[in-house]
Amino acid sequence: MTRRVDILTLVMTLTLITSGILALLLSPMNTSTSFLKAQDASPHSSSNIAGLELGIVTVSACSGTMAFLHETLINPLPTTIVIAIGTIVADGRGDVKSKKLRDRIIEEIVQSPGIHLRELHRVLGCAMGALQYHITNLLNEGLIISFQSGNTRHFFSYDFAEDDNILQLASLIRNPTIKSIISQSMKHDRITQAELSRTLSLEKSLISYYANNLVDMGILKTIKVFGRERPLALMDWARDAITGMRLL
Repeated sequence: MTRRVDILTLVMTLTLITSGILALLLSPMNTSTSFLKAQDASPHSSSNIAGLELGIVTVSACSGTMAFLHETLINPLPTTIVIAIGTIVADGRGDVKSKKLRDRIIEEIVQSPGIHLRELHRVLGCAMGALQYHITNLLNEGLIISFQSGNTRHFFSYDFAEDDNILQLASLIRNPTIKSIISQSMKHDRITQAELSRTLSLEKSLISYYANNLVDMGILKTIKVFGRERPLALMDWARDAITGMRLL
């Protein structure tokens, strides 16, 4: 009878270990988790006897719980430690930080339309690889959109605007100098480059560079007057978009 119990115990143990190994091979594991530990194993004081009472033990891993047989190994085994591996069930806790970063990215893009990758990286303070990973997924899922302005790609929420002119305007306003020029243009019906240079304490050549580009893009327009310098004025559509969408 004793020998029969020994054989039954051995078969149950081997079956449990085999099923656990198969589960590990078939289940995707998080690379950050290298080992799974059962905390409730406690060998008896005798060096040649190990008794282990097995219950349900939960461990922190990328796939959540380990299930053990609720039995006591009655007879001494030749080893001092018994390890039983059971079926792994996902609990999803390994993705908590990842989900938080994803939510922060969406929130920042909604609050700062036209923000670009480097600015996002600086604001969020996360790893660039993780940021690019989530940006790619959010674009593929259609939760955000991107707009290329020059050599820089800017990001918006999917429902921000369909008009490329508005996307361009919001992207350009991320530039501090352009934002200052447009802000002054919002305050005045017309303003000259010389007045912009004095008000913003910027070189006139720099003001001229940005102002001329904004005219070429149809965001600013020049007003014909007598004199050498033509004042600048914000286009009506740009003024309406800035006011309605609170771009400044």
